[in-house]
Amino acid sequence: MLADERRFRISELLSRQRTVSASELRDLLGVTTATIRRDLADLERKGLLVRSHGGAVSKSSTTNFQPSYETLGRSNREEKQAIAAEAAKLILDGDTIFLEGSTTVSEITTRLQHCNRLTVVTNSPQILCQLQRYPDVTVMCTGGDLQRDIFYLSGVWAQRSLSEIRVDKAFMGVSAIDPTYGISTASHAEATIKKLIIKSAKIRIGLADYSKFGKQGFAYVGPVTEMTTLITDHQTLTADVQALKESGVEVVVAGPRVLNKLNRTHKRM
Repeated sequence: MLADERRFRISELLSRQRTVSASELRDLLGVTTATIRRDLADLERKGLLVRSHGGAVSKSSTTNFQPSYETLGRSNREEKQAIAAEAAKLILDGDTIFLEGSTTVSEITTRLQHCNRLTVVTNSPQILCQLQRYPDVTVMCTGGDLQRDIFYLSGVWAQRSLSEIRVDKAFMGVSAIDPTYGISTASHAEATIKKLIIKSAKIRIGLADYSKFGKQGFAYVGPVTEMTTLITDHQTLTADVQALKESGVEVVVAGPRVLNKLNRTHKRM
């Protein structure tokens, strides 16, 4: 596991339980105590935590923490690929779809090379570059202001583009979901774009791996019922899946169940 991914997981764990011990992190991540000390020192320099005797205490707000695009792309990669495979099954020849700029949604693009008469609108430079290789896919971009940290186009131009289109299906990344509170994200600019995507689409499909559940971000997007369908992975708690179904959201659970140590720790929280 690379240092960036390790430190992201430490930050993610602290966002849930506020304090963590070095021995817990050592066992969870399978590295030495010295490595954990270096990771905590780096996160402390970035202002995300304060080291304490034997561990650390979260210093950052739990609502606006936003990892880099590269770190997000490496996190829970297998789960994201399984979710994207299920999402791609919902795309039909002749569809007009919106692919939002998220790392999970970008995994869909590798599965579109055999689609015919497909039109894709996106606010992601990454997705735009990936799809330019497929001659049978018409690709359109919203334009807008580039959020460099998450490689995401937002702002007035993106908002104007979204307000003037209508698509069959929209595929959106979900960075924080609480079945009771709803969908939220760390950035107001991103939340504004998500709201407009929801308005533009006949069918709204959210993609969220297990780590996105039980969280509330800084900026509110809407209730879970704004989504027609949510695709997640087998590590998502049964109670969360059931709560979404009871709200009227169709839930698709992707991929085989992988019971690793990190998942067992997640389930106890």
